[in-house]
Amino acid sequence: MLLSLINKQLVLVLGALVFAVSTIQANVCDQHLLRVNYIPFEGESGVDTHYDALMAARRSAVPCLIANVTNTRRVHNPRPIPAGAPTTVGDVAVYLLALVGGLDPVKLLPRKYRDLYGEMGVVVTDKYLHDRRSNPRVFQRRLWHWYRTTYLPSLRKGAT
Repeated sequence: MLLSLINKQLVLVLGALVFAVSTIQANVCDQHLLRVNYIPFEGESGVDTHYDALMAARRSAVPCLIANVTNTRRVHNPRPIPAGAPTTVGDVAVYLLALVGGLDPVKLLPRKYRDLYGEMGVVVTDKYLHDRRSNPRVFQRRLWHWYRTTYLPSLRKGAT
């Protein structure tokens, strides 16, 4: 009886700790995503502390980044390449997902946009996200599917 009570309390404490850690990691994303001023080229580091914090959070930042894909708040474009449309928090979240999660966002685009990749390059993702109001939501659904079916299983395999 006493052992059963101790086990229940231990499970409750562990559950609370897991929840607290996931909340702290989500806060890392929420605190830094809006403040990323510069996404460096490959090999550069130490240029933007907010970018570095998100890169350090890596796996735990992915759900928060996906959740922010539909955020339409305008921000400064942190990429060193020009973009056509004004940059939103959702755009920055997609840029960072490509780096943090090893995601190729172009593969999740509809065929029409994937075909444009040859002539437009990475800007085709921006074009898709800004062409229709519903596109960020559709893209977010595809990202959640990618997260559940591809990203999480790869983490589990890497953990064993």
